[in-house]
Amino acid sequence: MIRPLEYCDNLSHIRSSIDCIDYRIIELIAQRAQYVQQAAQYKSSLEEVKAEQRVINMFEQRNDWATNFKIEGKLVESVFQSIINHFINKETEIFHEQS
Repeated sequence: MIRPLEYCDNLSHIRSSIDCIDYRIIELIAQRAQYVQQAAQYKSSLEEVKAEQRVINMFEQRNDWATNFKIEGKLVESVFQSIINHFINKETEIFHEQS
């Protein structure tokens, strides 16, 4: 359970909440993977897989989201750089398998 910060009375409460948050993040990454796999089926070229303009737009949007949540943009950019690169590589593999 993610305990609200005002009810975290000790380090154990905080660590337990962090573990729950991390579990949810991993669960969402797994869900994202399913969408990426589905999206790969609709792409007919490697240019569509790489979607360079889409990636640029995504980084701009995620940076805006980071600002709204008062999180450092560099952290969000680093996380999403890893996620996006990973899934572009996966989509590329799927694309080559389908070709």
